[in-house]
Amino acid sequence: MKTLFGSFTALFLIIQIQTQAQITITRNDMPVIGDTIRVSTATNLPGIDPSLTGPSYTWDFSSLEPVSQTVEEYVSINTTPFLYQIVFNQNVANLASPVTDIDFVPGFEITDAYVYYRATTGSYTRPGYAATIMGIPVPMKFDQAELLYTFPLQYNSSADSSISNYSIGLPGMGYFSIERKRVNQVDGWGSVTTPYGTFEALRVKSTVYERDSLYLDSIQTGFPLLRNFIEYHWLGNEQSIPLLTITREGPLMTARYRDHIQNFNPLVIVAQDTTICKGDSVTLNVKVSGGFPPYTYQWSTGEQTDTIRVSPDESTTYVVLVTDSQQQTGVGTTELTVIPFEHFTLGADTLICAESSIDFDAGDIYSSVRWYIDGVLVIEAGQFVIDSTGIGLNTVTLRVEYETENCSGSDEIILGFYICGGISENGYQAINLYPNPSTQTIYLDTHGFSSSVNCSIATTEGKMIRSYPGLLNPGRIELDVRSVKPGNYLILISDAERKGVAKFLKQ
Repeated sequence: MKTLFGSFTALFLIIQIQTQAQITITRNDMPVIGDTIRVSTATNLPGIDPSLTGPSYTWDFSSLEPVSQTVEEYVSINTTPFLYQIVFNQNVANLASPVTDIDFVPGFEITDAYVYYRATTGSYTRPGYAATIMGIPVPMKFDQAELLYTFPLQYNSSADSSISNYSIGLPGMGYFSIERKRVNQVDGWGSVTTPYGTFEALRVKSTVYERDSLYLDSIQTGFPLLRNFIEYHWLGNEQSIPLLTITREGPLMTARYRDHIQNFNPLVIVAQDTTICKGDSVTLNVKVSGGFPPYTYQWSTGEQTDTIRVSPDESTTYVVLVTDSQQQTGVGTTELTVIPFEHFTLGADTLICAESSIDFDAGDIYSSVRWYIDGVLVIEAGQFVIDSTGIGLNTVTLRVEYETENCSGSDEIILGFYICGGISENGYQAINLYPNPSTQTIYLDTHGFSSSVNCSIATTEGKMIRSYPGLLNPGRIELDVRSVKPGNYLILISDAERKGVAKFLKQ
């Protein structure tokens, strides 16, 4: 019985030790192509001492508060610019990560920046960087890849180090170099807690000695920079990147850690309700701020522009979905109130016989109705009669303005007076033409006439000024009137059986 009891006790102790034992980090815990990881940055680290460590240690960084967040992506080297691939080929790197914060050449435009990595079963290294500086592709490969981790990585792993150098001269710009020594040591294992959660972790301390040199041709000056900083990494299984990295350089500390989505720049949409009168139109828009431009718009009307023009007959609610470049969305709602209102129209532009008149009646539904001839107020009344008195054989613009307590409207037409005795319109079939008034081209509706017609243009006194015999008639005739002087005219159409007439105003 003692032997059996002793065996169970030993087995229990073995199981307990295994459950508390350190983890091992391998290639499988590094990034792979297609990984997209959110990383938050915290700069306020009061009361935090990252140097504290040891076996079976518990680290609590749950109080970290992010000030920014980025998305780290890992892509195939074959998707990076072709000139980069010549240097960072499959023998050098097998993973790349685009970055936007490379600032080793301040004051110069830098685009298409990447960090290159090589992950194998034995190590995880950083062979170098690449960027396009002032339009020039610049692959920056270290003479010896920077060693980040040696696999398998455990608490009892030996310290490792690497010395990496790079230099380049950019014609017309200057000279830049990096000399970097990195020493890595696993100095603890245990449990780490961040705002992302609690995980079993292996702690790696990396001490970095770096000398950067920058010489700018434009000012004939060099800038040497000596740096000595420590990176504390907490690595977890199947996390791709460190759960947490705290960098200490002198008195300054910065923390970068895996995190959930944080909204530091919320999308703010301000929509304003508005009121219009029935028959009017209005342009709707929303004021958008925050988020990450550019924005896209999807209105409830189906339109996808930042503004829409609407003219509803009744009160309507309009909704717009705004999406920024990071797929953050917001909704704006506009209540458009429509006040019932009846619009009064004068009809189409027309010609009038000098001895005739036209009556207009706006009714009694408006609180005020004003009539204008060529911009001059003639009368304020619901009814108005216009004839050639005071106008003569001329063209005028008649305008009416009307309003109620909440709404107003207006309309205007062009009226031309002419002597109807020049050509008798009796026996002529009325034909339609458009546009009227016209400046360049007139279209005549000649359905009902034969396939060949005679056409002419005459003054209102009956003087022929243009003649178009034997026109082919497909049902619509097009006449160029650009050479006709401005004024009032008649167009005559005839075939063997019928005659037609139309009045038009040339402007």
